[in-house]
Amino acid sequence: MRASRASLFAVLPLIGLLAVATPRPAPAQVSIDVRLGPPVVVTNYAPDVYGDWRTDYRYWHPVTLYFYDGNWYQRQVRGARPVVVYRYRNQFFLPPRDEGWMNRDRRYNYKRRPMDDDYNHATAAPPRKDRGRHRGPPAE
Repeated sequence: MRASRASLFAVLPLIGLLAVATPRPAPAQVSIDVRLGPPVVVTNYAPDVYGDWRTDYRYWHPVTLYFYDGNWYQRQVRGARPVVVYRYRNQFFLPPRDEGWMNRDRRYNYKRRPMDDDYNHATAAPPRKDRGRHRGPPAE
């Protein structure tokens, strides 16, 4: 009987070590949404919503968003690609694709302009509520 008790006491520390060494989710793991914040909606440029780029681009504000895992975010995270888009009336949209647009806006960082694939990840521009022609500065 003594031999079985001794072997039991020898096995208990091994069982404890195995229990400690078993992988478990760490409480320090944070989901990606917490670090990046909620994804934002980026639309394609539409002149009837954002105005004609030849005259109204000065009302738009260039901002850098980060494209990561198929979504757009306002915060940077490792592995995310920075892309400069425009913000107008609390909406984000990609710049026009017209050839005349290149180097038109001195505030815009053309080195971080969208790639062709970015236009595929943008949604359609929302329709204007007033259905009228765009004129003048944004109504905040």
